[in-house]
Amino acid sequence: MMKMMAPGAGFLGPVDAAPPAGAPRAVIIPFGLEHTVSWRGGTAGGPRAIIEASHQVELFDEELWCEPIRSFQLGTMAEPDIPGNTEAALDLLASMTGAALESGAFPLVLGGEHSITPGAIRPFLDRWPDLALLHFDAHADLRDGYEGEFYSHASAMRRCLDAPRLRLVSLGIRNISAGEAEYYQETRERITIHWARDKADWDVGRILAPLIG
Repeated sequence: MMKMMAPGAGFLGPVDAAPPAGAPRAVIIPFGLEHTVSWRGGTAGGPRAIIEASHQVELFDEELWCEPIRSFQLGTMAEPDIPGNTEAALDLLASMTGAALESGAFPLVLGGEHSITPGAIRPFLDRWPDLALLHFDAHADLRDGYEGEFYSHASAMRRCLDAPRLRLVSLGIRNISAGEAEYYQETRERITIHWARDKADWDVGRILAPLIG
């Protein structure tokens, strides 16, 4: 069972009219994990800051010319107490994401450092083992551990690729270590990188191709 924030307290905040009845079609999952950051902190407060800022967002969409939230049931889970052990924290996040999927809702996770990613996608992989993951980042995050932490933020994509059929498309990479470059060369059949240096030549069709089918 999902523990939800009180109406009006979650993402996008209070609205003038009562939300439509029924189960949420999308669920926001706040998960401010901050275990392995290596330079500057603050990720623990990320979900709370995003949710608070969302209360200032205008609900009217100038392209759709309406307020879509009025007809779209959206819920926000209560932020949990995150275990101090990273692996246990990822297990907790996987259970929360899985609960949202089981309810028929689409989960959207607010972090939190990059290391949450393998936990967030685990229930998706259970259902769709051939999942393709689109990764926007300046860093490859392909290290097999960093500073003694197997589930480091610098290893987020490497841990996702522990799933043998997952494919990764990384966009905007401009920073990669020698060890990561070697792993990338060994795993080219499952990893596509669109380098930041080549941005002027990016082709949307080529970027999307590995994500389709």
